Amino acid sequence: MIRWNLHVHTTDSDGELTVAELARRAVDGGLLGIAVVDHFPYPDRDPKTVDWRLSRDQLVRRLERLKRLSENEDRLIILRGIEVEFMEPLDPLERSLEGLDVDFVLGAVHVLGRWMLDWSEAEFLRAGEFFGGLETAIQRYFDAVAELAESGLVDCMAHLDLVKKYNPGQRHFRQTSGWYVDAANRCLDRIAEAGVSIELNTGGLARHPIGEMYPSGWLLRRAADLGVPVTVGTDLHGADEGVTAGLDQAELALREAGYESYLIFKNRRREEVRLDSGC
Repeated sequence: MIRWNLHVHTTDSDGELTVAELARRAVDGGLLGIAVVDHFPYPDRDPKTVDWRLSRDQLVRRLERLKRLSENEDRLIILRGIEVEFMEPLDPLERSLEGLDVDFVLGAVHVLGRWMLDWSEAEFLRAGEFFGGLETAIQRYFDAVAELAESGLVDCMAHLDLVKKYNPGQRHFRQTSGWYVDAANRCLDRIAEAGVSIELNTGGLARHPIGEMYPSGWLLRRAADLGVPVTVGTDLHGADEGVTAGLDQAELALREAGYESYLIFKNRRREEVRLDSGC
C-alpha cells in the first residue's frame, strides 16, 4: 500500500482545499505523509497572465506556516514542497530558489513560451501557431523536461508525458510514432543521466481527458530499466478529489514495471520506501 502522496495543491495556489482540510483527509485516508507543492512564482511573468501561482512573499509565508503546522501534527508528516516551472533561461528560477527552506522541489513543464500546453484542448492545438507543427512542439516539450531535470534545481520531474493529456484515442498524434517514442526516450535517458527522479502521477485517471496515469506504462517500464527512481502523487486540486485517488493503481503499475520501492524527500534528501513495507 502506498501511504505517501507527494503532489497536492491548496488554496494557496490553484487548489480548492486548505492545508488543514487536506491533512484531515490524508489522515482519514490512512496516509503517513503528503507533500504540498503549490505552484512557484514565475520570476519574469506578469501575475495577470499566470494567476495560478504564488508570489514569492506568499510562498515564504506559506512555507513557514507549513512548518508550524507540521510540527504540531503528530498523525501526519507534511512535507514543504514547491512545483516549479520551466522557463528560458533558467537563471531567474535559480536565483528565486536560493534560500528557500523546502523538503521537495518538483519540476514541471506546463508552458513553453506562449504555448499553454495543458490549459485546454484549444490551447494545446495552437502548437502549430507557435512551433510550426505539433511534432516539433512535442519534441521541444520533451527537450524542456530534460533541460529542467539537468539543471540541478529539481528533485523530481512531474507528469513526464503531460503532452498526451488531450490525446485520448490518439486523435491528434500517435504515441507509437517513431518520432514520439524517440523524443520521449531521449528525454528519459537525459533524466537518468542527471540522476533525477520522475513522478508517477495519478491525476490523469479521472481528471484529464486521457484517462490514464503519467507516464504511460511503456515509459515507466523503461524508467525502471534505466534505474530512474519514482515518487507518487495524485496532483490533487479539487475539493471533490480523493487524496488517495489512484494510489492502488499506482502501486500495481509500479510493480508491473519492475519497481520495488518509491521515494519521498525530506530536506531535499531522498528516502526510499519499499512497496511491501506498509509505510
